[in-house]
Amino acid sequence: MGDLSSNGRFKHLRPSELGDKDYWDTTYQNELDNGIGQDGDRDITALDSWFAEIDAPIKVLEFLTSEDFPLSPNNTERIIESPTVLDLGTGNGSSLFELKLEGEYDGAMFGVDYSGQSLDLAKQLWNKHLHQQEEAEKQQQGTISFEQMDILKDVPEDKPWWPKAGFDLVLDKGTFDAISLSAETVELEGAMVRVVEAYPGKVAPMVKPGGFLIITSVNWTENEVVRWFTESVGTQGVLEEFGRVKYPVYEFGGRKGQGVASVCFRRIAS
Repeated sequence: MGDLSSNGRFKHLRPSELGDKDYWDTTYQNELDNGIGQDGDRDITALDSWFAEIDAPIKVLEFLTSEDFPLSPNNTERIIESPTVLDLGTGNGSSLFELKLEGEYDGAMFGVDYSGQSLDLAKQLWNKHLHQQEEAEKQQQGTISFEQMDILKDVPEDKPWWPKAGFDLVLDKGTFDAISLSAETVELEGAMVRVVEAYPGKVAPMVKPGGFLIITSVNWTENEVVRWFTESVGTQGVLEEFGRVKYPVYEFGGRKGQGVASVCFRRIAS
């Protein structure tokens, strides 16, 4: 852990290359160069991910498709028929592929990333999948769009594809973690702060009132994630905790914990 946040509530993580755009550009360019996006035999619902090693994608999918989750296709009292979905820092697009193809979410989906190489890879993988499907299956599966966007710097409402009220479901699998490791600073309430302090307040308005945000992190505990997204500038009175994804609990040295945290928030309807 490093220095304290500007409000004294959090200890910053020490910066690393995982918080730099160049690192991710290089990572996804290497995957493009290796032809991963052109592999027609690749199952796009089982793409490589360091989160997959701890079963996070499976557990999150189970949570979002449970009979109790308000947006789930398996909920007989589903509050929205075809919920819109936004994936922040989409990477190779795996979260959206899983949600659409295995979770049977049929609303419009958008994956955003500041890395152009990430988007090229995600588009290749999705287009390769569509090319192998019959026309009826394509129409039934609906659309996934990938757009370049800097979450911290761009104005979402300026994007022609951005829905006026925001998205019904917003996903973050590791993007909050990466931003937590960035040394970049921005101005927030008249002070220069690490970009992670501005991130929760940028994300909260992207969620439609009454909609949901799910954050998956390996760098922060569940309680820390809750505090970041309910006590940061722009989140107080905006987001409330809805639920937590259950993972195996490990005990070491007399302490209990889990290797990953996935917390779901609901945007408070005004």
